[in-house]
Amino acid sequence: AGRISINLVQCRPLQVKSGGNRVKIPDVPPADRVLEAHGAVIGQSRSETIDRVLFVDPARYGQLPLQERYQVARLIGRILRYEEGVPTGRILLIGPGRWGTTTPSLGIPVNFSEVNRAAVLCEVVAMRDGLVPDVSLGTHFFNELVENDVLYMALFPGAEGNFLNEDFLRGAPNRFLEILPGEAALADTIRVIDRASIPGAPLLVLNADTPAQKVMCHLERPSGVPRTKGGLQ
Repeated sequence: AGRISINLVQCRPLQVKSGGNRVKIPDVPPADRVLEAHGAVIGQSRSETIDRVLFVDPARYGQLPLQERYQVARLIGRILRYEEGVPTGRILLIGPGRWGTTTPSLGIPVNFSEVNRAAVLCEVVAMRDGLVPDVSLGTHFFNELVENDVLYMALFPGAEGNFLNEDFLRGAPNRFLEILPGEAALADTIRVIDRASIPGAPLLVLNADTPAQKVMCHLERPSGVPRTKGGLQ
């Protein structure tokens, strides 16, 4: 009586690179914040400019039938291989549930070879009303994330220290149909936002402080450029 039994579900070696550096998270007006995550960050601290954001809309993805969810995964791979105007390794992926799952009801069933050009993966803990997927914490391809120095984070909408600027992500110019002109049916599900196409030509800056478990991605505007709701002019 009073004994505790623990069942170990998964066990794998954890490769750790040197690090532990701190990065200052700036104080940014809410309208210029693209995302904030707090509490589930894996990877090295960093401060860098993002050139492209690929956003899979959780609400729309959650309504797709099974086969179209596989199609979304394949299209993501094609988009990340489209290099025109976007340096390799400066891409932020934001999507619902688990990146790399084999069960599309729980997330996006990509292979690592389809997302290995991304610098940052963000799993949003939301799908649609009534369904909140568990996140993977990067376990589907954890060693690959470490080897490729990819930053992973989970974002919990509504939780303290977490924020997703959906007004900006849904309102910014979308290059999806320019890259994949034959895939109009999914143009509202997958949004491709290039920094260079954002009105006002702001920088898109990501700061990650892993020891503090905090990440922020925000618009950094040239002096004299006004801010408006949602981060757009």
